[in-house]
Amino acid sequence: MKVGSYMFSVLSRRTLAIAAVAAALVGTAACGPGADTRATCAEAQKIMTEFPNKLSASVADPASFNKATDELAADLKALADKSDGDLAGALTDLSTLFGAVKIDASNPAAATAKLTELSTNAQNAAVKLGQACT
Repeated sequence: MKVGSYMFSVLSRRTLAIAAVAAALVGTAACGPGADTRATCAEAQKIMTEFPNKLSASVADPASFNKATDELAADLKALADKSDGDLAGALTDLSTLFGAVKIDASNPAAATAKLTELSTNAQNAAVKLGQACT
């Protein structure tokens, strides 16, 4: 198997795992009591709902994957900037998490490690977001 083929195979599996985490984030974002919190949680839910579609379109293209995670990070950061308290913290954590992931097709081992770390950390961030939105 060529390194490029292996890389894209790994990306496919990891991308699907990350998409599943993003879907879980959506499920945890039940809106809290304040109107601002409800609106922000609803917007976060919309952003996270759209993210798996962007990821699935980028499976074979690390540059597209990086662009999708950068866009997600920017959208979450913009929401965090309009929020406060635990919700702002949860959104900032997610923004930082997804913004830090850069896939380099020339280094499949590092890409695999980064995607595994992202999956684990995104699950933890899902809990924090869920708590902030309830």
